[in-house]
Amino acid sequence: MLYQDAVVLLFAKAPVEGKVNTRLIPDIGVKAATKLQHDLIHDRLTMLTSASLCEVHLMCAPDQHSEYFLQCGQKYPVALYDQTGADLGERIYDGIRRALCDYKYCVVIGTDAPSLEIDVITQVLDRLHEGAEVVVVPAEDGGYVCIAMRNAYDFLFQGISWGSAEVMQQTRDKLNDARISFVELPACWDVDRLEDYRRYLELYSKN
Repeated sequence: MLYQDAVVLLFAKAPVEGKVNTRLIPDIGVKAATKLQHDLIHDRLTMLTSASLCEVHLMCAPDQHSEYFLQCGQKYPVALYDQTGADLGERIYDGIRRALCDYKYCVVIGTDAPSLEIDVITQVLDRLHEGAEVVVVPAEDGGYVCIAMRNAYDFLFQGISWGSAEVMQQTRDKLNDARISFVELPACWDVDRLEDYRRYLELYSKN
């Protein structure tokens, strides 16, 4: 591993029909939305584990005992953990807090940003090692696709309008108010809308 002191937490929902990519279901249907989730998870796991950057923890919802996640744990060199918390912010914070008991740096990503490539995650880790307290990769739609830190800041995940176009700005404001040094890398796109899905299909038709 290139970064023995770091871990990536990959937050993922099991690909259960009707429970994932729900914004896309009216446009592409339940089966395509479910397949998309399956493919995105395996794409992220393949990318992260083949690069051997650092340890990878698969943060599972509803829990790590899902047959799907157990199969992922057999196929890839990752550790499985439950997501715990009442909302997304609590789940992310709890994962970071636990991870930083064992690692110096923690990187959090989701499954829905296929444009977040391994060289960007490498840049995130490099910035942390260079002294940044927090590193964020914004999403083009106003959220973020990656957040990384060396200390667990609970306030960064409280009072956030998750799923809205305000997430990144709210996070910036909280960091600035707390006078925490942070680095913001160029934005990536994620798959939320039909145009994103078409972009995703075009991207993978070229690979």
